[in-house]
Amino acid sequence: MNAAPHTARSLAALVGGCFAVLAIAGAAHASGAGRASGAAIYSVHCAVCHQGKGQGVALAFPALADTVGRYLHAPDGREYLVRVVSFGLSGEISSNGVDYDGVMQSWTQLSDAEIAAVLNHVLTHFNARTVPADFKPYTAAEVRRIRTARRSFDQVRAERAGILKSLGASATAPRAIKAH
Repeated sequence: MNAAPHTARSLAALVGGCFAVLAIAGAAHASGAGRASGAAIYSVHCAVCHQGKGQGVALAFPALADTVGRYLHAPDGREYLVRVVSFGLSGEISSNGVDYDGVMQSWTQLSDAEIAAVLNHVLTHFNARTVPADFKPYTAAEVRRIRTARRSFDQVRAERAGILKSLGASATAPRAIKAH
């Protein structure tokens, strides 16, 4: 019994199926239906440092879980979150009593819709206990409006310090643990 014709038909069916899937995916992407979810964007771009559940890495990368939702309680906190993702942050900061001195890269290559999606994911999945009860998800239009005024790393860090001050937290208070 010769298996070659059967193998050739199977291979042809597999290749044809792959082209069909690619065609459907391309059509979905073109229509906007194929946009990545906030969870997928987080997994690809954020989880390597902040970890899968936003828990961070002690002394290296701050946790996002149960921390960033508090910024929404400050008048400019909502805009700050868009800016820190869009434009990055560098220098010394403190989070949950731990000092960090490093760089969070800017994510200017992400679209407005992708930044809205990833922020909504982080806030609703990792910070549900800390977001305001009247939290409204970010929209691409809101992110676009906020991103028009570019910020440097230092400007974003200064904005963070001001927001923490308005929340009654100190960005420079002594801490028990120092990251290197």
